[in-house]
Amino acid sequence: MAVNGRALIFGGASGIGHACAVAFAKEGAVGIVIADIQLDLAERVVEELSALATTANFKATAVKVDVTSEESVKEAVGETVKLYGRIDYCVNCAGIGVQSAKEISEADSDEFDRFMRVNARGTFLVTRYVSAAMKTQELVAVSGSASTLRGHTRGAIVNLGSLASFRSQSHMVQYTGSKHAVLGISSNAALDNAAHAIRVNCLCPSWVDTPMVRHAAGSVPGLKEAIESAIPLGRIACSDEVADVVIFLCSPKSSYITGSALIVDGGASLGIRNMGTPEAVDTTGAGYVTSDFPGPGLPRTVRHITGYNSEGQSVFLSTDSGDHYRVMGEQQAIANIIYSTIETPVELNGEVDIKQASDNEPPLHHPNGTVARLIDFGPGVKSPMHRAVSLDYGIVLEGVFELTLDSGETRIMRRGDITVQRATAHQWRNITGNGTMPGRMLYILVGCKDVYVEGKKMEGYLGALGPYYQGHKE
Repeated sequence: MAVNGRALIFGGASGIGHACAVAFAKEGAVGIVIADIQLDLAERVVEELSALATTANFKATAVKVDVTSEESVKEAVGETVKLYGRIDYCVNCAGIGVQSAKEISEADSDEFDRFMRVNARGTFLVTRYVSAAMKTQELVAVSGSASTLRGHTRGAIVNLGSLASFRSQSHMVQYTGSKHAVLGISSNAALDNAAHAIRVNCLCPSWVDTPMVRHAAGSVPGLKEAIESAIPLGRIACSDEVADVVIFLCSPKSSYITGSALIVDGGASLGIRNMGTPEAVDTTGAGYVTSDFPGPGLPRTVRHITGYNSEGQSVFLSTDSGDHYRVMGEQQAIANIIYSTIETPVELNGEVDIKQASDNEPPLHHPNGTVARLIDFGPGVKSPMHRAVSLDYGIVLEGVFELTLDSGETRIMRRGDITVQRATAHQWRNITGNGTMPGRMLYILVGCKDVYVEGKKMEGYLGALGPYYQGHKE
């Protein structure tokens, strides 16, 4: 793609930086400097590049750099200019990932400072000193020929931001804040450098299969599941896919692109929505229920009820799909009562329990009995925050759901996962296929005694859900 100049890659010893180095070598770069804090790894990459290069006079060099140190960055840039005479492309991949995930009220200020030093200050220093070096370079035609239709250039800079440069991830304020800064620095640098024919762009991938992401997934509870459920393409990116975009942003093919924030996320950002307040009316998935149970796109549930024949043998008394279907919201979900009882122990003689369950739609829960309720959720549907004063077993049957408590804590639940809600306030959101597919939950609610916290009685509330439960009163 006509990247036959000299490249300086910060953080080039591993992950995306390594993939970029390989791509530059294969695409015809004549010189590459791998600048990394891990010099031994950088030197191994240099050996690898020498075997992959497609240019006869190719040369690669490794230098040690600490992007938080102004002197270190200045020296790395100066050494590159000394070696090759100019820097045509600079890619800054140096950065760190989350090691201690905590919500804002518990976030570690020292770790926040560390992220700002490496991700934000590092980006500033790299962009500042590379811009200064490029500014003194001779202009060359973008196309590499006598044609000037695409103008002239002194170089291109690509800083690695993130989808977190635009969107937030709970318990990761240090990462989100630093990546917002990367985007801001890149945008400002593009504006300042335009007059000098230096293009600056910010590449913003979401989750990429790198050592840093693997470490983060192992450190943040539920993060791996969230990643897997959040990408419509169904997988995280490989480093080569990000490197391909870096090559494009450095090549003449992008000669009219500067100040951009290019998202490379497999569609992950398509389903990110404003969660709003618990009281807000969310019409996501409106019109999903177009007929009776089951919801569109979900399999029909078969219910078998057993009993005894006159000889005392166990037999199947009935086979169906449940009772008392009820459409919820703006046709966003449909509930199906699998069974309900009004007392414990349950009276099974004379099949009085079957008649009771069949003839009477239950309320949210029976104080002395149980209710087993299926709910088919439309794509992206979110319940309001609510509390049932009951013991509530929630089982994911189809899809992926996000469970949020009123404390702000969240968990991602996949098929087969179970939550035991002990009269706590919570909210469900169907994130199956990143909010593009339906999902199904089974709730089994058992009556419980009144719950008190520090002497205060915890009251149930359903909000907008109230009208959809038989006999419920706020």
